[in-house]
Amino acid sequence: MLSSKLLSLFLSVILFLLSGPFLSGRTVKQASEVSKNEFAAAGYTLTRRILSKSYDPVKHSLKEHMGEGGMPYVWAAASLTENLTDACRLFPNSAALKASLRDALTNVLGKYLVENAGIKAPKAEYKGVSYYNASAGNTGDYYYDDNEWVCIQLLLGSSILHDSSMLNSALAYLEFIWTGWDDELDGGIYWSSKYGSKNACSNAPAAIAFLLAYQLTGNEDYLEKGKMIYDWMNGTLRENDLFIDHIDVTTGGRSGWKGIYNQATMIYAGSLLFEITGEEEYYDLTAATVNATLPLTFNETEDENGTKQITMNANPIYKAWCVGWLARAYEKYYTVDPMKDQKPMEYLKAVLRSELQTKDENGLYDPYFCSGASDPENYSELLAQDGVASAFLCTAYYDAILKKDD
Repeated sequence: MLSSKLLSLFLSVILFLLSGPFLSGRTVKQASEVSKNEFAAAGYTLTRRILSKSYDPVKHSLKEHMGEGGMPYVWAAASLTENLTDACRLFPNSAALKASLRDALTNVLGKYLVENAGIKAPKAEYKGVSYYNASAGNTGDYYYDDNEWVCIQLLLGSSILHDSSMLNSALAYLEFIWTGWDDELDGGIYWSSKYGSKNACSNAPAAIAFLLAYQLTGNEDYLEKGKMIYDWMNGTLRENDLFIDHIDVTTGGRSGWKGIYNQATMIYAGSLLFEITGEEEYYDLTAATVNATLPLTFNETEDENGTKQITMNANPIYKAWCVGWLARAYEKYYTVDPMKDQKPMEYLKAVLRSELQTKDENGLYDPYFCSGASDPENYSELLAQDGVASAFLCTAYYDAILKKDD
């Protein structure tokens, strides 16, 4: 009988060999760490499960729930591209994942695309713009944040897939996104075609999109717009180092709700600005928000033996998709943080270890991360399971690649 040490070595070799399709762009050490990582395995398996249940590569269509329902809103369709982008980055030589990402970014999202349209914003009319409608096959109901989620993934996808046409498409959609900016409330991008409010969710991801575009093109105009949006968020919606949801343009009324994803996208945007400029102000603002999200999001307790337990607070979660963005933001922050503070990601890892135990007979996970919240209707939602997968995949990238390389 093999000794436990030999058995462990044998299993490590098997796992390493199984990781063969994903070795491209990885050192041997990195590939080995990814192959052994529990979050990487869970994220990959869940991504494949989502694709098998909700994605039809022949019809280029999606199901709103795992295997059920019609085409979801574009928000959920974009969440699949986020999931696939995270998966392709962790497993860079998977042809199957890349093929799914390419199809999702072009053919699937193409069902929502409205081309060469005219729109009427509060201060100007625009002709010849293209945008993504909220629902497939329609034309009049658009949200700026929807278009920003898509644009971000087109920018990231253009690098992963080495596709210049995808980059050019993303840059064209940036022109639409900028139609949402005007001088009401001293700036900011509107949320929707109703032009009634300026929201954190339509500004922070816009800043990300413009900053990513700058990194890919070197066009200073994109950098300046990214800074303008970021500065507006900090000047208008920042409260105690966190960000409220929105401000009503007509009444000036402010929503004090502080959702996770609004904090996450500002952490990501601030990390990009510090990465690009090296200016300490951006680091200080971002670090303050990171620290403020810990008590907002997590609950730390000790049992009678003094063992610490980290759980997730129910109130700010909203959807698992938000936690996917929190993992993405914390991981990005870690890459630029001179102090390499591990606490945010380690808190998230603690929650995800519990999350691993919630896998059900259908291969799905608790979309509320063991927080005590419940909403059975959303359990099998595409948006929810994509968020869980992204949380696993981004955490695995931190755990197996970033932290191990430092």
